[in-house]
Amino acid sequence: MKKPIKFCKNPDCGDEILDYKSSKKIYCNDKCRNYHGHKRRSEENLVFTIQNKGFYENYKVLKMYSNAGIMEESLEKYEKFGFNPIYLPAKKLREQEGKRFEYYQIKDIEFRFNLINKTIIIINQNVKK
Repeated sequence: MKKPIKFCKNPDCGDEILDYKSSKKIYCNDKCRNYHGHKRRSEENLVFTIQNKGFYENYKVLKMYSNAGIMEESLEKYEKFGFNPIYLPAKKLREQEGKRFEYYQIKDIEFRFNLINKTIIIINQNVKK
């Protein structure tokens, strides 16, 4: 009985699989199998990858201002350096001097928005050792 000709499941390859021992073989070699898995996982995680890149860009801008000692600046100036308010982590609540306020934390920098002045205020930069 003649074995049927199979084709590699990797859409970028599509080569014929002529010599195979098991009918379960769907890739022509390990390179194609690994690449197809990598490509599939990258597509599945695309939203998370974009979100993480947005967090990182925001962190770089906040860190730059914090290192320069500028603790309050307009949102417009932050945006000019690449800060994007779309990519913010979940809000946290803090009570200070009897008042509650919302703030955000990206890595070691805590900040909040002053909606009246449209500014970003860096509250705290925790130094991790």
